[in-house]
Amino acid sequence: MGGCLLCWPDKSTLPMKKVVFLTDPEGNLGYFEQCINQSNGAYYDPSGELKLRPEWTFVFGGDLCDKAPGSLRIAKQLVSVKKRYPDRVYLIVGNRDLNKLRFLTELTDEALAVEPPIPYGSPKSCTTYSAFLAKLALEAKHKSVSEGAALPAEVWSELNSRANRLRWILDCTMGSQGDFERRRSELAALARNEPSAISDEEVVKSYVESVRDGGVMRDFLSLGVLAVGIDSTLYVHGGLISMAYSKAGDKFNIAATDTYTGDVVNDGAFEVALGCVPGQAARETDVNAWIDKLNAWLQAVVNASIASPPKQPLAAFGQQYCAYGTWPSVITSRHLNEKSQPAPMPVGVSQQLLKSGYSRLVIGHTPHGNCPTVVPGPVQVIMADTSYSDMKTPDNRGEAASIVEVEGARACVTGRLEDKRPIAYTVYSGQSGPHPDEDTLIGRGDFANWFVKAKIAGTQSAEPQYMLCHVEGFKYEYKTLSEVETKKEIGV
Repeated sequence: MGGCLLCWPDKSTLPMKKVVFLTDPEGNLGYFEQCINQSNGAYYDPSGELKLRPEWTFVFGGDLCDKAPGSLRIAKQLVSVKKRYPDRVYLIVGNRDLNKLRFLTELTDEALAVEPPIPYGSPKSCTTYSAFLAKLALEAKHKSVSEGAALPAEVWSELNSRANRLRWILDCTMGSQGDFERRRSELAALARNEPSAISDEEVVKSYVESVRDGGVMRDFLSLGVLAVGIDSTLYVHGGLISMAYSKAGDKFNIAATDTYTGDVVNDGAFEVALGCVPGQAARETDVNAWIDKLNAWLQAVVNASIASPPKQPLAAFGQQYCAYGTWPSVITSRHLNEKSQPAPMPVGVSQQLLKSGYSRLVIGHTPHGNCPTVVPGPVQVIMADTSYSDMKTPDNRGEAASIVEVEGARACVTGRLEDKRPIAYTVYSGQSGPHPDEDTLIGRGDFANWFVKAKIAGTQSAEPQYMLCHVEGFKYEYKTLSEVETKKEIGV
């Protein structure tokens, strides 16, 4: 290291892989296909099969399911492409993926016979199962149920079906409100039938069988990883830092008999997930060794969860890791400050990453506007989840769709905004440059005020146009300025 505070990895003499990164479709098949169609490295052949071009690698960033009626079809595409290109496809597991292993224990006859507890990591405000059934009874105008009264035992038994138990799990404990009916719609589309022709029992069966032997979600999870390091870029689902770990107990149910414990590691205002391997007391300082151990732990969790019966407590620990619990997780980390504004990588974490050869982190999980956000720094961060691009549309995405493609220090974002305007920008990590194709304004500005989020492509104006963004909590504001106006706005 030569005593320097921050030293960049020098991999300039090594051949760099070309990487396509796509994350967080959350069941939206149309979005998934738009992203593939905008990619240089992945494509659909005439039969509709997802393929990779020679010399390209595909990294999926997690959260394939839950919020639109395309989860099964996206999962099948991802599993298929992984099996056909085993060394060139990486499937990162997100919270919405890993939590599906709960179906193996929570929809059994034994589980159905009793009132279920509020699962670990669910909000403390979570509706109980009995309250959920009472609401259904009131909506059906059941004569034995009145507002505010306890649900009679006979009504509980009458409404306690496997379908209603699944509805409660999805709606109240997985953040997947309405997905039961979306699955019915997808099954109907696959059968070329009307949704009304798909029974509740068929919907339940599709969820349960997806995590049983031969099921598509089981295959996805068995093939999955938590972290991928390619050249100088690290990929995870959520991130490496968060302000939320120690505060989780204020909002979430994290009381459990068996939980992993360990010392909290802070870097400035943030708690750190980097180096944390669940069940291992000591932190891993070498990032590549950490990646290997973290991925091995995930597969141990999956294997424990699919065993019959599941092997505890490891199966439970896997659910804690993908929930908003008390210990650091690369699945649920968020690179945001207390106002939900982008947070540059802290110095200590940057030092550890750079020492292991990484100068960029690419993540999903945290929705951040209508296109990927670039956070400059010694270790550059690209936040690529755009699942709340357009809150005025039924799917919260609208027309927005972007793809991230990486080759060594170079990263390109291409796509379109919610108003269909095309975007294209190229950034570099590390200390080399400037480069002829580098958009040096991207990520510049003040994340507490206005910052440059994207470059508008294909404009008729002779002067480049940039889109600036201001974030305050869940409120996003945008404005488009010329290059001269942009430099004036951000003080360049």
